[in-house]
Amino acid sequence: MDLTEAQHIEIRQAVAYFRRGMEIRSGLNLRIAKRVTLILRISFISMGVITVIMVGTLLAFNNKLVEMNYVLDTMNQKFASMSADMGQMQVVIKQMDGNITYLPGIVDETSAMKDVVQVMRGDISAISGSVANLQVNLTGMTGNVDNMTQTFRGLDNTMQHLRVDINKMSGPSKMFNKMMPFLP
Repeated sequence: MDLTEAQHIEIRQAVAYFRRGMEIRSGLNLRIAKRVTLILRISFISMGVITVIMVGTLLAFNNKLVEMNYVLDTMNQKFASMSADMGQMQVVIKQMDGNITYLPGIVDETSAMKDVVQVMRGDISAISGSVANLQVNLTGMTGNVDNMTQTFRGLDNTMQHLRVDINKMSGPSKMFNKMMPFLP
């Protein structure tokens, strides 16, 4: 197949256009490759910075967790001690409550003594007034001691519940402390 000069020129122009298109394509590929490389570098640097921040955050959190666990253990010990003291106070108050049962008898006897003492005049009437005041005070004191007994009973139950709640709250911290030997 013989080609004319015009066809040769057209083929050369087509090849030149093709070559120029390939150069442009090659240039675009190079630009895209540079941009992708830049994006990848920035991404890796960003991931490195994020990793460093996360490790720092984990270390700070871990340190605070250890301190928090120590504080919770201390609180648990103090509340256990308070609960034991409340138990002892409850026993003492029960004993006081048993001893106070004699007070109504004392009040009754004081009333009987009041009738006998009224026969005497002068200084004895002043003593009689004091005994009447003592009767009123003893009755008020009996009510106050009963109120204290009820209050301490309620407080003992509250302290028992608080101790259980603190034990539950310190559970996650104790778990993290057990995991501490496995962390890098």
